[in-house]
Amino acid sequence: MALTLRFPGTAASICRSRRWEIATSSPPGNHFIMDWTLVSAVNRDEVVRSCLLGSPEVPSAGRLILQRGYATAADAYNKAIDAAPTDLIVIAHQDVFFPAGWTRDFERALWEIAETVPNWGVLGVWGALTGGGSGGLVYDGGWSRVLGTNFEGGSEVCALDEVVLILRKSSGLRFDPNIPGFHMYGADICLEARKRGMKCYAISAFCIHNTNQYGMLPWAFWKAYLAMRRKWKDQLPVRTTCTEITRWCWPMLRWNLTRAINLATGRDKPPARRVQDPKSLYEEMLGSGTISSVAHSR
Repeated sequence: MALTLRFPGTAASICRSRRWEIATSSPPGNHFIMDWTLVSAVNRDEVVRSCLLGSPEVPSAGRLILQRGYATAADAYNKAIDAAPTDLIVIAHQDVFFPAGWTRDFERALWEIAETVPNWGVLGVWGALTGGGSGGLVYDGGWSRVLGTNFEGGSEVCALDEVVLILRKSSGLRFDPNIPGFHMYGADICLEARKRGMKCYAISAFCIHNTNQYGMLPWAFWKAYLAMRRKWKDQLPVRTTCTEITRWCWPMLRWNLTRAINLATGRDKPPARRVQDPKSLYEEMLGSGTISSVAHSR
């Protein structure tokens, strides 16, 4: 089941000179706003209300599609892509909070990337960089800290975290229904993009991922991991934002063993839980200097 909402007054005279749509007028206080659709798969109403729907940037989207009752990310998001009235689509977790200014950061990064790579594949806020390491800019509730730093344009990645994924409907990219559940689909669609000659990028558009931290990774994660191992066996090892997919699964086995020992011995703290009010968390971070408002005014 999908709930679709249209936000009036956020888009007027549409310019189609690019392969996505840009609205040339916008609500007071913004210079101009992209015509984009926001999509999220929802299974907890209290979470989506306090996080995604509580974000001041949500009305910047011309359309909001909330997908409920789907068993896989592929089913939920492919149907949303088909239903989206815009070329530009932002897919976000239900527990993401977009602070004021996020759209402008996203827009600025998009234009800078498109100037040199018009046929880009997928963008996101956190990814595994092609040269090693990770990049982007996001607050991760599981680790209770900001990951990454401010930068211009985009940093090329081999995989993106699913917290936020941005794509063009016209790219033809779709999520693979053979990847079960709601794990690993970010890495998979990046690999699909690369197979079609498209590059993917992490961008500096700060948001809060107000998530719960895992104690041990669930069986659903393992099923997706094993499906990815089968699908991309000719390209192993495959780096993702949280692990490396290998023939013998050793990185995952080692992580789970180490995690189990550390939790049992008290070396690792109990898993962190999401906060009730991400807006207050963001204001606290601004006040303490944890993150600068420069992130939204570059």
